[in-house]
Amino acid sequence: MGRYVLRRLGASVLMLVLVSVLIFVVLRLLPGDPTIARVGAAQNIDPSALAALRRELGLDDPIPVQYWAWVTGIFGGDLGRSYFSQFDVEVLIGQRLVPTLELSVAGLLLAVLFAVVLAVLPTVIRGRWLGRIVGGYTTLGMASPPFVFGIVLIAIFTVQLDLLPNEGYVAPSEDLAANLRTLLMPALTLGICLSAPLIRYLRASLAEVEQSQHVRTATGKGIRRRLVVVRHVLPNAMLPALTSLGITVGAVLSGAVVVEYVFRWPGLGSLIVDSVYKRDYAVIQSTVLLLAAVFVLVNLFVDLLYGVLDPRLRVGGRAEPARVPE
Repeated sequence: MGRYVLRRLGASVLMLVLVSVLIFVVLRLLPGDPTIARVGAAQNIDPSALAALRRELGLDDPIPVQYWAWVTGIFGGDLGRSYFSQFDVEVLIGQRLVPTLELSVAGLLLAVLFAVVLAVLPTVIRGRWLGRIVGGYTTLGMASPPFVFGIVLIAIFTVQLDLLPNEGYVAPSEDLAANLRTLLMPALTLGICLSAPLIRYLRASLAEVEQSQHVRTATGKGIRRRLVVVRHVLPNAMLPALTSLGITVGAVLSGAVVVEYVFRWPGLGSLIVDSVYKRDYAVIQSTVLLLAAVFVLVNLFVDLLYGVLDPRLRVGGRAEPARVPE
């Protein structure tokens, strides 16, 4: 187990290094210049002034030198400074982190709730119509991008019914009721999109566990179908479905970017989009690296959790991830 943990830690560190290099290099290969974006529509800009601005921002240094300065600054607690607002990047991230965490947690909780209910119901209540409805929901959720559900919810609950606001954010410390009203539609949008792949994994896992010997024995003893599913099928099906949790976290982070922009939610996603328009390299690279680190750490935690939840997965003193049934 110890060797497995060290191997996974090493792989996670290597992944973060590769992500940081990729982010840094790709940003500088994209068309556009932060200095041009900073001066905006100003006319007759002196080329020497632009060159001086590039030197001030450190953009005239070789890319390896810029990368090394950025990485060493991260280990020193300095993520750099925004090219436009001149605020420290860690300050900008700190201002947007709480709304993003709130939206991500709410969306993930709704996704897990939807997934468990919609995956278990067709197993408890056998009926083709229910299975087809859940299958259609899964297909629609996986095929449609988050902004489509966001626009539909806005059209229904804001335009037609005038029940919920379609934009803005209120901190829970200021007004909890207003916070929940502004949170509901973005969280529901994110939850619907995230629940679809979770339902797919969980239904496949439920179908495989349902064919096992101990489940058939429990059914043969005359135990009610609902009790068999809840006590025997669902607990054993949750572990293979746990594989999709790490993937879901990545979907949370990527989906939050789109959802925040649709609902004008002041989180890290909207910060990234605004920074892309401005070519604010310092903000983009640090924010994306933070999101990548969260994704890598959650996947590491899920992998290590296998050996704790199911000792059968420890083979030869190490834990091996369970295979998700297709």
